[in-house]
Amino acid sequence: MSLKKNFFYSSLLTVSNYMFPMLVYPYVSRVLGVSNIGVVNFVDNLVNYFIIFSMMGIMAVGIRETAASEKDRRHLSQTFMSLFSLTAITTIAAIIVLFVAMNVLPVLIPHKSLLTIGIVKLFFNLFLIEWFYMGIENFKYITYRSILVRSIYVASVFLFVKTPSDYLIYYLLTVATIVVNAIINVAYSLNYVDYNFHLVKLRLFSKPFITMGLYMVLTNFYTSFNVVWLGLVTDTDEVGYFTTATKLHTIIMAILLSFANILFPRMSSLLAEGKREEYFEKIGISFDAIFLFAFPTIIFLLVAGPDLLRLIVGAGYEGAYLSLRIISPLVLVIGAEQILVMQILIAMHQDKTVLCNSLLGAATALLCNIAITSESGAAGAAVAWCMAEICILVVSAFCVQRDFHYTIPYKRLSAYAVAYTPLLILSIFIYYFMDSSVFAMPAVALITVLYSLVNEIYILRNKVAIQLYSLISNHCHRMK
Repeated sequence: MSLKKNFFYSSLLTVSNYMFPMLVYPYVSRVLGVSNIGVVNFVDNLVNYFIIFSMMGIMAVGIRETAASEKDRRHLSQTFMSLFSLTAITTIAAIIVLFVAMNVLPVLIPHKSLLTIGIVKLFFNLFLIEWFYMGIENFKYITYRSILVRSIYVASVFLFVKTPSDYLIYYLLTVATIVVNAIINVAYSLNYVDYNFHLVKLRLFSKPFITMGLYMVLTNFYTSFNVVWLGLVTDTDEVGYFTTATKLHTIIMAILLSFANILFPRMSSLLAEGKREEYFEKIGISFDAIFLFAFPTIIFLLVAGPDLLRLIVGAGYEGAYLSLRIISPLVLVIGAEQILVMQILIAMHQDKTVLCNSLLGAATALLCNIAITSESGAAGAAVAWCMAEICILVVSAFCVQRDFHYTIPYKRLSAYAVAYTPLLILSIFIYYFMDSSVFAMPAVALITVLYSLVNEIYILRNKVAIQLYSLISNHCHRMK
C-alpha cells in the first residue's frame, strides 16, 4: 500500500483511537467526578505500566522484523510465533506480579475490583498484536476494525454509565474494547501466518526484545510513573488534573505522529534493501511533517488550551490548565525525538544506544519527581515529564550526529521559530483582549489555521503541506 494511503488510514486510526474515548470523556468526567476519574486513571495507568513490562520491546522489534520478513509466509510465521511466544512469557510473569501486588500492598487492596478488570486487560493485550499489522502495513484493516469496536464502546458508555458509582462499569467497558479487538485480530491473522509453535526460535529475537523492552519501560516511566507517584504522594484529585491534561496532549501527539509512525516499517524495508539515499530523504520528510503540525499546535495550546480543556471536561478541572501549558512544547520535543529514536537509531539496530539514552531520561524523571512533585502536584509532574523528554532528545541528537553524521535540520527549525513568532503575539492579543472567552478560542483557532496555511505553503514551502494541499485541490477538482 502507498505511503499516502497508509498516512490516510493511520491518521484515521489514530483519530478514532483517541477521539472516540474523548467523545465520552466529557460525559464521564461530569458523571463520575474528578475523584472517581482519578481512581480509574490511577488503576489504569498502573495496569498500563504492567502492560509495558509484558510487551517489552514488541512494538519496535515486532514492526521492524515483521516488515523485513513479510514477503515470505514461512519466514513471517517464524518471526511472528517467536515474538508472540516471548510476549506470552512476559505477560504471564506480569499477571502473576500484579495479582500478588493487589492482594498484598495496602495501597492497592481497596482497588481490587478495578485491578481484577485490569488483569483481564493485561491478558488480552497479548493477543492484540497490533505490531504485526503495522509491520505488514495493513492500516486499512486496523482502521475499519477499530472504528467499529469503538463506536459500540461509545454507545455502551452513554447507555450504562449513569451515576458516580458506575466508575467500575466505565472501566469494564473500556477494557472490553481490548478484549473484542484482540479476538478479531487473532482470527484475522490466520490469513497471514501459521500458528505453529515448532517454528518458535526464542534466541533469535530475545536480545533485542529485552533491550527494546527496557527502553519502552523507561520511556513510559515519564508518564505512567508520574501518575502512580502522584497517587502515592498527593491525592486522586491531582492525579485527575494531570491525567486530564495528558489525555488531551496524548491525543494531539498521536495525530501528529501518525505520519512518522507509518514510515517506520517502510524505513526498515528501505534499509534491508540497501536504499540509504531514499531512507534519509524520508527522514527529511518526517521532520517537515512534525514542524508542519507542531508549531501551530503549541501556540494554540499555550494560548487557548485551558478553554479547550474546559470545553471538553467541563468545570472542576482548573488544576489541569497549568499542566497542559507546561507540557505543550512536548509536541515538538517528542516529535523530533521519535524521528531520531524510532526512524534512525532503532531502524539502524542501535538498540543499546537507545537503552542507554532512556536510562538518562528515566534518571532525570525520577530525580525531578522526587524533588518537586510532592509539593507541586500535577504541575510538578508535568515539569518532570518535560525535563525527561528534553534529556532524551539531546542525547539522541548527539548519538545520531556522532554515529551517522545526520543532524536535526536546525536552520529549518530556526526559520519556523521566526515565522511563527507573529502568530504567537497575535494569538495572545486576540485571546486576552476579546470581551468574551466564548469567542476567543474559536478566533484563535481560526487565525492559527489561516496563518499556518499561508505560512507553510508560500513562505516556508513545507513539502508535506504542499503535497497535502495538492491532494485536496485535485480531489475537489474531480468532485466538480
